[in-house]
Amino acid sequence: MMSDLMINLRRSPRKLLERDGHPGPGPGNLAVVMARAGVGKTAFLVGIGLDALLAGQKVLHVSLEGTVDKVRVFYDDVLMEMLRREKQLDHLAAIQLDVERRRHIHTYVDASFSVERLREGLDLLKDVMKFEPQVILLDDVDREGENLDAEKIGAIKALAAEAGAELWLTCQTHREGPKGEPGHLPPPASSIEDLTDLAFRLDSHDAKVRLHVLKDHKQVLNKDLHIVLDPQTLLLTVGLGV
Repeated sequence: MMSDLMINLRRSPRKLLERDGHPGPGPGNLAVVMARAGVGKTAFLVGIGLDALLAGQKVLHVSLEGTVDKVRVFYDDVLMEMLRREKQLDHLAAIQLDVERRRHIHTYVDASFSVERLREGLDLLKDVMKFEPQVILLDDVDREGENLDAEKIGAIKALAAEAGAELWLTCQTHREGPKGEPGHLPPPASSIEDLTDLAFRLDSHDAKVRLHVLKDHKQVLNKDLHIVLDPQTLLLTVGLGV
C-alpha cells in the first residue's frame, strides 16, 4: 500500500525521462536545469530529488547557498503539498521517515565548496555510512561571482560517474544576457555543452511555468514539452499539459 502510494505521488518531469528501465538521465550522465532568477530552479531540483526518493533511490542534495534545515524544510513542504492533494496526509510521517533514510543533504554556505571536498563527502558517505547515492543534485554552483567552469563541472561529473550516480545541476540565465548561437546551449551553459547530456529550460509566462528541453544527448534543440508545472512546487500539473 505504502509503496503504491509513493509511486503514485511521483509528479516530477524526471518521471517522463524513464528510458531503458532507468527513471532519469542515467548513471554518469549530467542534466542541467536553466531558468532566470526567481523562476524556481531550487524547487525544481527538490522535485527531482523527491521523485528519485519516491522511486526508491538514494539521493545526495548539495547546496551552495541554503542551510541543511532550509533544504530539508523545502522537501517537507513539497511532500506535504503532494500528499494534501492526494488526501493522504495521514501517511506524511511514514513517508518522511523513509525519505530521510535515503537522502543526505550537504551544504557549503561559506564558499568552501570544491571538487575535492565533494569527493571527501562521497567517500565519507560510502565508507562510514554505507550510503552510495544514485542521484546527486548540485544547486547554486553558478552563484553570483562564479561561472560554470568546464574543468570543474567535468571533474564533478566524473565523480558522479565513479559513484554510479546521475548528476543534476542548476544554471541561472539572464533576460539581458547574450543569446546562444543556433544549435548550441545559451550562456552560461554553453561552456559545458559538451559535458551536458540533458538540458532543460523553465519559462515563466502568464503565471505558469513551462518546461522546454534544449538538449537530449547529442541533439541540441528547443522543444516545448507542452508541460505545465505548478508555479509553487514546480511539479507536474496533472492534465494541464498544453
